[in-house]
Amino acid sequence: MEAHMAAARPPTHHHQKAANLARTFTKLLRRKRSDSAAAGAGAKETDAPASVAGDDYDSSMDATTTTTTTTTMPSLSKLKLSGNLTAAYTLDAFFRNAAEKKASPGAPPAVSPDAAADSLLANLFAGVSAVKAAYAQLQLAQFPYDAEAIQAADAAVVAELTRLSDTKRRFLKDPAAAAKDLAAAGNTALSAHTEEQRHLLKTYQITARKLEAELRGRDADLDRARGSLAAELRDERAMEVRLHPGRTLASLDELHVSGLNPTHFLTALRHAVKSIRSFSKSMLASMQSAGWDLAAAAAAVHPGVPLRRGGAGDARFVFESYVAMKMFANFHRRDFNFSFLDGREFYERRRFFEEFTELKAAPPSVFLDVRNARWGGFGKFLRAKYLSLVHARMETAFFGRQEQRGIVSAGPGFPESSWFAEFAEMARRVWLLHCLFFAFDGGDEEDGASIFQVRTGARFAEVYMESVNDGRTTDDAAFSTAAEDRTVGFTVVPGFRVGRTVIQCRVYLSRPGRRP
Repeated sequence: MEAHMAAARPPTHHHQKAANLARTFTKLLRRKRSDSAAAGAGAKETDAPASVAGDDYDSSMDATTTTTTTTTMPSLSKLKLSGNLTAAYTLDAFFRNAAEKKASPGAPPAVSPDAAADSLLANLFAGVSAVKAAYAQLQLAQFPYDAEAIQAADAAVVAELTRLSDTKRRFLKDPAAAAKDLAAAGNTALSAHTEEQRHLLKTYQITARKLEAELRGRDADLDRARGSLAAELRDERAMEVRLHPGRTLASLDELHVSGLNPTHFLTALRHAVKSIRSFSKSMLASMQSAGWDLAAAAAAVHPGVPLRRGGAGDARFVFESYVAMKMFANFHRRDFNFSFLDGREFYERRRFFEEFTELKAAPPSVFLDVRNARWGGFGKFLRAKYLSLVHARMETAFFGRQEQRGIVSAGPGFPESSWFAEFAEMARRVWLLHCLFFAFDGGDEEDGASIFQVRTGARFAEVYMESVNDGRTTDDAAFSTAAEDRTVGFTVVPGFRVGRTVIQCRVYLSRPGRRP
C-alpha cells in the first residue's frame, strides 16, 4: 500500500528538471549516433564500444522518465558513457578544449597594402639613419686617424647598405610577405621607428664629439696665434724703444712703483701730448671743412694775443692749447674736482700705480664697455671732458647734428665714430698720466709731483719754458730778439715738477714789447 502511494505521488519541480536533463542527453547521444551511421556502413560496428547502450535502453528511458521519479533516478544512474565521450562532455574538458583552441596558432591575418607600405617606409628610414650613424662614425675615425675604427665603421656602413638593399628587394617582390616576415622577426613599424631615433641620437652624439674636437683644435690655433701676436708686439715695442728711447709707453712695461723716476713720467707725458696734438689737428681740419674763420676762433680762445702767421699756421698752437687746457683742468686734484670721483681722494700711491698698469694694457673694448664696472669712473670722466671740450655748436658745424653729444649726454653707451674714438684715446692717456702723477705722491714733498703753467705776458725763462716758435723760420726780426726780451703769449702744454726734476712747459711767444 505504501509502495503504491509512493508511486502515485506526483513529481516535484526538481524531479521534473532532472527528467528533462536526462531527455536532453538522450537526444544528443541519438544525434551523434545517427551522424556516425551516415558516415559509413562499417562505422557502426567499429564505434560500438565507444557508444552508449542500444535503442531499447533509449525507449525504456523515455518511458521511464514520463512516469515516476523513482523510476527516473535509477535510469540516470544506469546511463554509462564510454571513456572518450566522458572526457568530451565533462565541464573540465569543455574549458580545456576551448583553451587549447585559443592557444593553437591560427592562420596569420592578412596584411593590407597600407600596412605593408608603412612597414616598408619605417624600415627604410631606420636603415638610412643607421647608414648615417655609421658614416658619421667613419668620419670621426679619420681625424685623428684610427685604422681599426675606420675598418669597423666601414664594415658597419656596408652591412647597413646590404640590409637596405635586401629590404628593398623583398618588398618589391612581395610587399605583404615581406611585411609579415618583418613582423614575425619583431621588426614592426613601431620598432623600426625606435631604431631610427636611436640611430639619430647616435649620429648627433658623434657630431657633437666631432665639433668638440674641432673647437679644441681651433682653441689651440687661437692660443698659438695669440702667442705669436704677443711675441710680435714685444719685438715691435723693443725695436721702438731702441729707436726712440723714452718716447713710448712700451718702456713702461714691467715697471714697479718702487722703481719710478722722472724719466717714466716724461715718457707718459710725451705720449699724452702726442695724442692731444693729434686731436687738435683733427679739430682744426673740421673747422676748415666747416668754413670757420680760424683767426676769429683763435682770438676767442686767447683774446689779445696776435699770431705771427695767419690761417692754420699758428692757429694750430691756439687749438692745441685749448684742448690741453680743457684736458688738464684740475689735474692737480686726485678727483679732477668731479664729485663722482670723490673716492679717489683716499687712494694711496700704490693704488694709482696699479690703475695705471691695468689701464695701460686695456684695449678700448674694455675701458669703453659700460657693463664693466671697473672703469665706471673713467667712463664718467670721459663724458664730462667731452661735453666740456666739444661745444654743441662746434659739433653741429662739424657733423650737421648733435648725435654724438646726445649719446654721450644720455648714456650709458658711447658713440662708435672715429672722432670719439680719437677723443677717448686722448682722454685715456691723460688719465694714465694722472695716475702716474699721483704715484709720485703728488704733494709738496721733494719726491712728489706738481703741475704749473705760465701767465700770459710773463717773461720767457728757458729753465721752465720751451718755446714752440724755436726752430721755425720767420721774416719778422722781432722774434729773433734776446730771450730776456721775449714774452709769453699763452701756454700750449703745462709743465711739471717731478721730485727735483722740472719738465718745461711749452709756450707760444708773442711779439716783444707788447702786453696783451
